[in-house]
Amino acid sequence: MRAKITDWLLLAGSSVVLVFLLGTIGCPASHFLGPMVSGLIMSLLGRTPRVPAWSFPLAKSFIGAMVARGISQGFWAILAGSWPFLVAGTLWALLLGALMSLVLLRLGVMGKESAFWCLSPGGASVMVMMAGQYGGDMGVVAFAQYFRVLVISLAAIMVSSLLMDAGPARAAGPGLFPPVPWADLALTLVAVAVGLLVARLFPRFPGGQLLLPMIFAGLSKTFLGHSVFLPPWLLYPCYALMGWRIGLSFSRDSLSAIGRMIPGLFGGIMAMFLGCAAFGWLMSVGAGIEPLTAYLASCPGGLDAVTIIAASSGADLPFITAMQAMRLILVISLGPWVYGMLTRFFGGRPDGGPAGGKGGA
Repeated sequence: MRAKITDWLLLAGSSVVLVFLLGTIGCPASHFLGPMVSGLIMSLLGRTPRVPAWSFPLAKSFIGAMVARGISQGFWAILAGSWPFLVAGTLWALLLGALMSLVLLRLGVMGKESAFWCLSPGGASVMVMMAGQYGGDMGVVAFAQYFRVLVISLAAIMVSSLLMDAGPARAAGPGLFPPVPWADLALTLVAVAVGLLVARLFPRFPGGQLLLPMIFAGLSKTFLGHSVFLPPWLLYPCYALMGWRIGLSFSRDSLSAIGRMIPGLFGGIMAMFLGCAAFGWLMSVGAGIEPLTAYLASCPGGLDAVTIIAASSGADLPFITAMQAMRLILVISLGPWVYGMLTRFFGGRPDGGPAGGKGGA
């Protein structure tokens, strides 16, 4: 018991220190990056405090409600005019994941039953489950998927910092304890609770724990005429929880067991990162979208991680979330079919046949 308390104190204390240090140098998403790095260090030291499973859906729901703050009527017009880029960007990321997986397979980095599930640009839990149905190593796929989120998150924070420096200075935030409009906060909490409840009723809805609270908060804002209010003292713990989830997913045992795969996996992830960044540049030039927004919208990272980075960098959060959500929905819908077909073609033996891919969608 004392060891668990000590681990928690070390995790929380080191996270606070890292957040402070990163904040002093102007690092975007410091409240997310600090806990993520702290969790990774704790894992490598063999000290992994157990974070309650229920806390992650709760954190995601508040992050979803945060997105609803920036949704306006003008946003829907922009979204309607940019939908070809949203679809094309998603399909491009899916193709890149398949191509990089094929490269890793040809180089002997991954086995044929696991390779095509490791670099899916989203839908990590679905891809892990489908890999198991096709005879793949679920542990390897889970490690690869979280490694993807870790690498892409770090790269996205670095690029966002560079683009923020090149752009106009951001205004200072309201501080940790701003004045609280209690009616707005109460209605926001109700919207979050309703979104979480619906997400539990429809667990197959892609990204439901983040997207459904966002939808209900947006509807509440539109029809009840209130402001979606979430104070920093409520959001920052949510950022920390999502950072811990990524950092604590690794261990010394997993790194040593899969160590030989890491260089090739890292190369494949960076190739996806650069390919999606190139598409973001095309989207910025072709549609006139602000470069940082275009870059984060096309980034093949986790929906929740990219959302936190976008919120901390001053980019167009609703647009980024729309593209990331579309990517997640299409990847979960098409990914099992595409990657299952490739796995069969290259010699995988699915337990459930084609029906396995269908069920995963």
